[in-house]
Amino acid sequence: MIRSLIPALLPALLLVLPASALAQDGMPDNLAERMEGAREAQAVAAVMGDVLQANAIAQRQYSGMVAGQLGDRYRGAVSIPADEDGTWLSVIVGQPGGEDAPLVALAEYLIADGTIQNEQLYLSGERPELEGDLLAMARAQVVAPRAVIASPETSVCLNGEEAEGASVTYLTIALPPAEDGAFNTYVLNGPLENGAIPLGKHYRVHFDEFGVIGDPELVTDTCEVVTWDDENPDLASLVYVTEYPEGEWPNAVQTFISQLVPMSIGVVTGDIIWPMAGGTIAPPVPATEAGY
Repeated sequence: MIRSLIPALLPALLLVLPASALAQDGMPDNLAERMEGAREAQAVAAVMGDVLQANAIAQRQYSGMVAGQLGDRYRGAVSIPADEDGTWLSVIVGQPGGEDAPLVALAEYLIADGTIQNEQLYLSGERPELEGDLLAMARAQVVAPRAVIASPETSVCLNGEEAEGASVTYLTIALPPAEDGAFNTYVLNGPLENGAIPLGKHYRVHFDEFGVIGDPELVTDTCEVVTWDDENPDLASLVYVTEYPEGEWPNAVQTFISQLVPMSIGVVTGDIIWPMAGGTIAPPVPATEAGY
């Protein structure tokens, strides 16, 4: 994998390209299929971003309400779409009573446009047990990172190289179940912080409609870390370029990460490069045309 920042040819390509661009020389014959895959990855990344934002808003509010005293049975937050479009129901999850106790709601928040519309705090003894999709997602956020850690296939990075025994911080995001009840949970290699975000060693864990967990899948196998300096006046015009030999189009995690960084990202798959920024994937161009 490479670590490089190149000048701003790619941001211009994030504009919608004409259909004729899809037939230019040097483009693969299965481009339409690959672009459909990219659109699906972009849609998943958008949900990841929405869930992470809703979870964070709910957790920040709840932490303030309890003066930061979350307790040792705090299990984070899960979010599902509410009845109204663009609105999310976020539930703060707890497990008072120990590992074998039921998962309960400590608080509930209705969130729209990044703001809390309604808040419900539950007193001890009145906390409802989670059911249905919320229960499945809350369980997933507990067991998915454990499955990743326990898997013999799991690898971590230290100083840009794979290492054994290195500690790692995971951020777990359970996505809302599909109509059949199955869903994916992403266990993201962290920390995701301002100035540095790991681009690889992120995992996806699938849960079927019965809640049966699948084997963790490594989404992107690299030890790259996207880094930047907020004081750089040219930051918005820079592009971080990464190779993705495992795929034919950018995956959902790469697209999700493009929401979190202040520059564009170019993902090279074979002889083409996919420009992306802010969670949007543009049609690809031959990598040579982008100066790569």
